[in-house]
Amino acid sequence: MSCRDVLPVQEWYTAAELAGLDGIPGSDRRARDFLKNACQSRKRQGSKAMEFSFSSLPQVTQDAILARALTNAGTGGDLLETSQPEPEREPARYEDLNEDQLAVMTARVAFVREIERLAQVTTQTKAIQTLVDAARSGDLTPYLAERVVRANDRKTATRTLSERTLKRWLSDFRKHGERALAPRRRKADMSVPAWGPEFLKRYQRPQKPSIAAAYERLVEETDPPHPSIDQVRRWLKKLSPEAKERGRMGPREIKALQPFKRRKTDHMWPNDVWVSDGHTFDAEVINPLTGQPFRPEVTLVLDWYTRRITGFALNLAESTVATLDALRHGITNAGMFNLFYVDNGSGFDNAAVYEVVDRLGGTITHSLPYNSQARGVVERAHKTALVRLAKEFDSYIGADMDPEASTKVHKLSRKAIKDGLKPVMIPSFQEFFDRLNDAVDRYNHAPHGGLRKVRDIHTGRMRHQSPMEAWANAEVEGFEAITAPADLIASLTRPQEVRKTHRGEVRINGGIYFLDALRDFHGEEVKVAWDYRDSSKVGVFTLEGEVIGDAELDGNATPAMPVSVLQRGADKREKGQLKRLTAKAKTITGKDVEIRTLEQVANDDDTQRLIEAGRAKAKQLASAKKDEFVIPEDVTERFRLWQRLDKRQQAGETLSEREKTWWETYPSTPGYRAIKRVMDASANGRTVSARRAM
Repeated sequence: MSCRDVLPVQEWYTAAELAGLDGIPGSDRRARDFLKNACQSRKRQGSKAMEFSFSSLPQVTQDAILARALTNAGTGGDLLETSQPEPEREPARYEDLNEDQLAVMTARVAFVREIERLAQVTTQTKAIQTLVDAARSGDLTPYLAERVVRANDRKTATRTLSERTLKRWLSDFRKHGERALAPRRRKADMSVPAWGPEFLKRYQRPQKPSIAAAYERLVEETDPPHPSIDQVRRWLKKLSPEAKERGRMGPREIKALQPFKRRKTDHMWPNDVWVSDGHTFDAEVINPLTGQPFRPEVTLVLDWYTRRITGFALNLAESTVATLDALRHGITNAGMFNLFYVDNGSGFDNAAVYEVVDRLGGTITHSLPYNSQARGVVERAHKTALVRLAKEFDSYIGADMDPEASTKVHKLSRKAIKDGLKPVMIPSFQEFFDRLNDAVDRYNHAPHGGLRKVRDIHTGRMRHQSPMEAWANAEVEGFEAITAPADLIASLTRPQEVRKTHRGEVRINGGIYFLDALRDFHGEEVKVAWDYRDSSKVGVFTLEGEVIGDAELDGNATPAMPVSVLQRGADKREKGQLKRLTAKAKTITGKDVEIRTLEQVANDDDTQRLIEAGRAKAKQLASAKKDEFVIPEDVTERFRLWQRLDKRQQAGETLSEREKTWWETYPSTPGYRAIKRVMDASANGRTVSARRAM
């Protein structure tokens, strides 16, 4: 009797084990070719053989396997017998995890991190028991309580935490990292008819034959029995557009068939996931180092849950420096993040960024190459904030810019630069930076279509929340950002290099930095952290990471004049380029050639334009109504406004009609009740502290 005669029910089978069963070709080779196209597969551990999932086999094949297993069970065999033990599951790759799996993984990481924090002051066993008891009594923090159901990954919401579950999560995390905490997901069972692969061979061709034509070839070239053409049409309808059109379309056409994925964020909190990407600005700006027009690279960092732009950075191109600067800006504004979701660009996929993210306690993950849909959240911010800002400048050079107007701007600006003048139509870097700040602020306070709807307090109509409103509401509901000291942020995000000290001095980036405390480290190696924007001082640390202090540029000589590393490098490059140009000119002409640089001269027309704009702005501000009643968007400021109106009312002052109406109706809103509870709790806390101090 062969092994197929006593075939047990397993989760995975090789083609050799399945060959000859109902619905499967008789030879091993034909069986393997059939199964590759029809079933879910994987490599068998410790072997090069491919194995196929039982749940994805044709129904007739599954029935045959079960029948043989039942027959074997009647002779004393085990219905669920397996030929080999289940191998230890390897953690899935980040790119293989869907949104739901990432959400469960992130929720479980929160409990693992909490166990690690508690274990610093007690034992691991007591830390786990503390979490279990808190979950059962309902004493978990709002942040963790929100994640209990998600971490359990169950449909019921009544399940709490258990000691066994927490130990298993902790063990998996320590063995394989956070990816091991992602739950397994079984793909949908898709039964493929025996004639399916043969039909697809004739249907999935670049010539794009019709169903009728492919069916006709199937009947002519294969042995019966054959399906009816109606059966073929019904089966094709079950396939996804991508699966059906593969071979009939190229990769680009296939990608256009993929649906737009709207990712739900109901299970998230602010700072759970940050998304970042670089964008080349669609308008020219004057480079502050060269005085020439260029298109700066803007790197945005955006919170997925609230769509808030937490930080941004500017650079000549997407780079590690820009990424670190954007991270620093974001952490300073919004607190610590959990997951950093980026593409595979050189500015993100490098050791420096990985090191910083690891030291901050976060995790970095990359999107699939050329999969812009995965970063649609931040790319929408590019369009809403950056592209809209670029169109406000005369130097806009986007694809939809009028070619004639663009050419005119280009000619006029280059002529001005050639004459040593500042081009009027191209903004300075400072002007661009200031307006970019305003654009980011407008974006963060404007309604966003990806957020839930609320009733506008001014119009009474429903509208989408703004990113800052979503952030404030999360804080009211119990979210509290994890903040880090400013010196810690600076030390983590600044590039670090090992240098040897000499009599209180340390050299880096062409500068000499002095710190009196370094006299005790003469001749030893230390870590030096520098800021690319300000080289007036550097942070000095021991090799173990202990802070020694800040060393000042030329601190033991004359007072330092802060000069940026970028400026210093630009000056060095400029001198070298001029020297090479002079030598090249002498080689060509055989004579010494003097190269003169033109200083930028202020344009009288430009100056007059700025003066007139300033006067117009002053008139606008002077004509504004001082007594105009404006209800703040921020929930805290709105509550404080009501308090001020309440004091005026109690003091006998007369409120305007709008002020009185809003003062009477605001206490009945949920927002008032929520913020009042927070304010009352805070006030009670200050009272207790004051009493203790007395």
